[in-house]
Amino acid sequence: MKSNKEFVADIAKGNEALFKASQLNVADYFNSMPNQDALVEHFIGRMVNERMNMVEISNSIASMPADADPVELQNLSKQAYDEAIHFRLVKEVIEHITGEEVDVAKAIADEEAKPTAKGASLLEKYNAESDPAALAAYQLVAEGRAEAVWNTMADVIEDEFISTRYAKIAKDEGFHSTIGAMKLETLVGDAETQARVEELVSNMRKDLYEISCKNTSHNAEGQKLVSEAYGW
Repeated sequence: MKSNKEFVADIAKGNEALFKASQLNVADYFNSMPNQDALVEHFIGRMVNERMNMVEISNSIASMPADADPVELQNLSKQAYDEAIHFRLVKEVIEHITGEEVDVAKAIADEEAKPTAKGASLLEKYNAESDPAALAAYQLVAEGRAEAVWNTMADVIEDEFISTRYAKIAKDEGFHSTIGAMKLETLVGDAETQARVEELVSNMRKDLYEISCKNTSHNAEGQKLVSEAYGW
């Protein structure tokens, strides 16, 4: 059996193909010069996703036991706060593009009626509110992928108003992924838990890749990367 640290390091290493494929998809999407309506629709999905992250992480904090580690509470509270900032930043990006204030309630209702694929939906799918291992795995994989994707958007999008905000979001997502890695190291001390987390991570990677393809594009090189890495 691997040590806790070795196990988490291997998970992080195994995420690289997913991250690179997602970056290629995003670069293809924005280099294709989507029109304003398509951009706004895309960013509304991202805005709602950040709000969903804020709510789900906050719910996880609220359900933690009385003897929860104070540092863990602090880190998760910082993440929930960061997600609230990201929600505001993406809202500002949409308003920058359209010149109009976003009707957030309508945007959320529209997303629920005709949803785009969102990474935050996996928090509910994998019961992350009540399963610390699932939450930590989500942070390590999904937030790590988010860092890669937001950095790519910051690099590809020429509008400085947008790119500087997305670089800020990317930096925060990297911190959130680190939180997940730290927590996961405390949880994977036995072979049974390691096997369960490996299965969780495998499923999350596939879900996140499908979300990437639906939201942006389906880059052939990226498909080859994940096929070789994960056998899809």
